[in-house]
Amino acid sequence: MEWSNEKTLEFLSLFEKESLIWNPKDPLHKNRNLVSDAWKRIKDNFSEDIAIVELKKKKDSLMATYRPLAQKVKNSTKTGSGRDEIYKPNWIFYEVMANFLHGVYQPKTTINTEVCKLF
Repeated sequence: MEWSNEKTLEFLSLFEKESLIWNPKDPLHKNRNLVSDAWKRIKDNFSEDIAIVELKKKKDSLMATYRPLAQKVKNSTKTGSGRDEIYKPNWIFYEVMANFLHGVYQPKTTINTEVCKLF
């Protein structure tokens, strides 16, 4: 299948609704049967007849482009950066994906648990 921008946006819209696929914090994320059912729902609601394997390949391809762009944005937002210095990707699907993936693919902050000695 040829993936037009419209078809890709349709896929992303369906993909976003199935958070148990892409959100590891979803309590159902590790349930393989429910994840499989979610992929079937995407397939059934997609406007063209396409195999789940192809949908997963498209997801992998989109994520492979999204992750480095998200990392560039994160690296450009360090302390002291002006608003004009923050990297703004011009990839058509970045904002759509960032709207629902932004919180999921952020590194967790670490807490220093070491006790400081004053003497």
